[in-house]
Amino acid sequence: MQKIILFFTLLATTLFAYSTPLHVELNIYKNASFITKVFDIEKKGSLSLSLPEQTRLQDIKIKSARCDKKSARLSSVKIVTNQEIMNLKDNILRLNVLLQNANEKNNILTTVSLKDKSTGEMKQILDFFDKRFLENSKKISNLKEELSKANKRLKKLQNTQIKKFKEFTLSLTCKDKGQVKITYPEYNFEVNNFYEFSANTQAKQLTFVKKIKIKQKSGFDFKNLDIYAHSNDYNQKVAPYPFYPKYLMQKKKRLPKNAMFASAKVMSSDRGASFKRGFSTSSFVLKNVSLKSNNPKIFTLERQTVNIKFSNYIDGYASNRAYLKTKFKSDKVYQRALSHIYLDGNEVGKILTPYIKKGDFYPIYFGENQNIKVKKTLLKRFNESEFFTKNKKNIQIWLYNIKNMSNISQKINLIERLPISQDESIEVEPLFDTKNAKTTKKGKVTWSFTLKANAEKTIKYGYTITK
Repeated sequence: MQKIILFFTLLATTLFAYSTPLHVELNIYKNASFITKVFDIEKKGSLSLSLPEQTRLQDIKIKSARCDKKSARLSSVKIVTNQEIMNLKDNILRLNVLLQNANEKNNILTTVSLKDKSTGEMKQILDFFDKRFLENSKKISNLKEELSKANKRLKKLQNTQIKKFKEFTLSLTCKDKGQVKITYPEYNFEVNNFYEFSANTQAKQLTFVKKIKIKQKSGFDFKNLDIYAHSNDYNQKVAPYPFYPKYLMQKKKRLPKNAMFASAKVMSSDRGASFKRGFSTSSFVLKNVSLKSNNPKIFTLERQTVNIKFSNYIDGYASNRAYLKTKFKSDKVYQRALSHIYLDGNEVGKILTPYIKKGDFYPIYFGENQNIKVKKTLLKRFNESEFFTKNKKNIQIWLYNIKNMSNISQKINLIERLPISQDESIEVEPLFDTKNAKTTKKGKVTWSFTLKANAEKTIKYGYTITK
């Protein structure tokens, strides 16, 4: 009796921590991902987790206010086959047996001897066997179809559902019933941020959508997952470079290796998210998400619609075409990402959006506006030499004809490029009305005006280069 009591006492003190975590978080940084699981535990107990095969023991972080760690062990890589694969293999074996039996039955039906049978008996026998043969042939056809589907499914699962993992075992002693939080890197996530800019020309509105595509290939399914998509790197450079004095006529000193901070290696149901701004970083939060293995999912992190104004950008220095344009004012920082551009519901292209600072006006183009016709004609191009000064002049003059073929007024910006002299002996003289055009130090010449419906405008542009 004492032995039985002792046995149950030992069993009570080695209770397994509740196998289903109370809470699971996925923290996604720009260059790394981490899973955090929270478990309820008894006074004394242990728990076991399946972790990615790349995990090292030093990568695992354990946090518990009321518990002390007794031991932590990480196994070598283990391989386990998905239960569905095992079931499919059993089913395929069963189908092959049934198919073999059905084929043998048909062979028997086609080889029955009718010798010494009367005409009436032969007719009855043939009718019976014909009916059974047709039923069995249909059964064979169905078995072959079912077997083909099972083999295709098995091949697909064998390519995606074979799990490789390491088993992590943790033993704890607690003052009272409490919780333990375990965090480890998750290497099997593919995370891609992308944007969508969708313009409505009738409503004169722009809808900006930030989305995230997540695919996890761990072989395990995640349920009731809270996702935190952070704006910063994990293990980023956290301190400025050391200050060194600058001495003239001396070679620049190289920074010591310990002054550099390496970043972590980059690893490789549409719904809204809440936005959480920290002291120096920010994140989007998705609650109660399910992520199945090898099943990519796209989530909407942010959506905003703003009123906009359209204009047309004519690159006179290049293609002489009018490109529809607007500007998007950023209310927060956006990282570099691929953007899908839509105009009135139709996708017109994809661009790589650069890093956008808060408060920036980011220009967005929607392709060529075919309602704006641009014609550029060369009026004059020749070289001449001055007899007394031996100076050489190069003169070039063009005429632009711009026509609005739409039934609404359109704002136009014609851009040209004026050569810039970096030599005092070379002079550049504009041959256009500078009062109606804005010219920057970089030689960017802009004419801004509005063309009414079916109206047109001519602009003369040119310059003289004297050497």
